[in-house]
Amino acid sequence: MTGPTHRQYSICFALVTAIFFYKHSITEIDYYLTLPILLMAGKAGSLFPDVDHTWQNVHDKTYINKIINTLIHITGGKHRSWQTHSWDICILFTICSYIIPNMLYSYNMISEVNKEIGSLLLIGFSAGWISHLFSDMLTSAGVKLICFSSFKLKLVPKQIGSLRFNTGHAWESFNYKLMRILNLIIGIISLIYPFIININIFTKQ
Repeated sequence: MTGPTHRQYSICFALVTAIFFYKHSITEIDYYLTLPILLMAGKAGSLFPDVDHTWQNVHDKTYINKIINTLIHITGGKHRSWQTHSWDICILFTICSYIIPNMLYSYNMISEVNKEIGSLLLIGFSAGWISHLFSDMLTSAGVKLICFSSFKLKLVPKQIGSLRFNTGHAWESFNYKLMRILNLIIGIISLIYPFIININIFTKQ
């Protein structure tokens, strides 16, 4: 998938994450502040895996991306590298995104506010990264399950009739349009979700 499609998937995953956080009271940050933080971090996370392109093809040419890109290629990486396109590394990062801020807070190294904001940013980034891997599984190239294994997970075949399940063709265009519609629906739900929950609680009482 290309950048625009990855961004659409990241919006969906960020919105669902925000709803999940609110439902289970995972963060003390106000819900309507949580939403933009997760959306912003999710967008960054969704584009991060493609920093493994050759440098001239990396969209955001920041100093941090340059360092990461150099390290990836020094260690033998290329596009859809094991460093950024494997589920085990992504899941490990996601786990650390929750554990590290809480651990730093428990040792009084950061304040509670910094812990909450840091957790949101890191988990939002992780949600975007997960959305990237999921959407790449909807192409025939797939992504690695384990970083040093050649086995790749994919949810579609290479081709059915004239329909090719790869980047930049009709299948991606369909995904992009579908996600825009889905994001509109989930976006509306996410905006009114606290009211829906509160009405349900009031009704039960």
